Amino acid sequence: MTIQNKENMPVTQGVDVEDAEGHPLLELRVTDMPPVCASTKVQELDAHSISQLNHLLSLVPSSVIAGAGNAKQLMSCSFDYSNLIQAKDGSGAIGAVYKEGTNKIGAQARFHETKTLTASLNTGLLLNIASQALAQKHLADINERLKSIETQVKGIQEFLEQSRFAKIQVFQEHLQRIGTMLKNREEILPDTMNVLAKTAQELRAEVIHILRDLKKAQQQIKDFDSSCWFGSDVVRAELQGKVNRLSHLQRQYLLGMQSLLVANLILYIKNGGNKEFVYAGEDYLKELQSESGLLLQWNATTRLIKLHLSKMKPIFELSKSNQANELLVESSVAKVQQMIEQDVEHIRQLQQRIVDAQSPRIMLEVENGLVARGNYLL
Repeated sequence: MTIQNKENMPVTQGVDVEDAEGHPLLELRVTDMPPVCASTKVQELDAHSISQLNHLLSLVPSSVIAGAGNAKQLMSCSFDYSNLIQAKDGSGAIGAVYKEGTNKIGAQARFHETKTLTASLNTGLLLNIASQALAQKHLADINERLKSIETQVKGIQEFLEQSRFAKIQVFQEHLQRIGTMLKNREEILPDTMNVLAKTAQELRAEVIHILRDLKKAQQQIKDFDSSCWFGSDVVRAELQGKVNRLSHLQRQYLLGMQSLLVANLILYIKNGGNKEFVYAGEDYLKELQSESGLLLQWNATTRLIKLHLSKMKPIFELSKSNQANELLVESSVAKVQQMIEQDVEHIRQLQQRIVDAQSPRIMLEVENGLVARGNYLL
């Protein structure tokens, strides 16, 4: 998190916050010039997000805020704050402690100037700041992705087996309801998240089943006999039918993957950054890109289709008719290729959003101690 200084603060000051185990949770830096490179995408925070940040930052211990403003005022004390004598006016503590069981001063606290601040603060609080800061941006993207998934479900409904479609449709409808709640900033109960996680596991099983059917469809194209004597119309229609079948299975598989990644992103954000959902997304991408995965297998299939077309040379047919049939099949393959590229890109973007959510970067402009405006750095 970067704070753009509006009160001539030195540019070298900052705060590194970590949990009790020493894991970094938050970096706070003060700068006169925003360190934004040309390739960084910038999106402005909305008013609600700014209000949230002001509230959350106000909860951070005063030592951290002081570190962002003036590190020389930070001190470490030889006693825990709770042991110090509390001032009667409630404005702080006095640098002394009572003897145990008495009202007499037993010791004076020692203070040491802090050169470098590394604060160990409440992990939950800082994860809340980090997740809330970028949550609204990612959740807005979720709604956009859900609309696309809904369109895809409607588009392939007639090609889905009834039981399989019902499960995908129910999951998609569940995501839509959660997306509406997120958009309206309504509270989402833990039970709802548990149901989402359970349903995602069930959908994952369906996706694996689709992958098995997909491999069978690939094998059918591999075993296809494209030789013919009296015309290529029948051969072309049969081959195109197998390509269409493969295409629909691939779309089902990629649709399932997108739905799972949307669920992972929601669960990651709403469950305080649970790494389980990060690892799951990484496994999905590995499966997609593996030697037996959809991408490499589709590339192999396209080469097989070209080979089949080269063998489709009927003796008793005009060459123009044969070429026309070849073009029809090639056109179908090109459309499938385009859809795969689009769907795979969406999958990679969704997984990248989970990666980005682990290390949110926000540039804030602070005026008089309050966040006035800010940008997401994507």
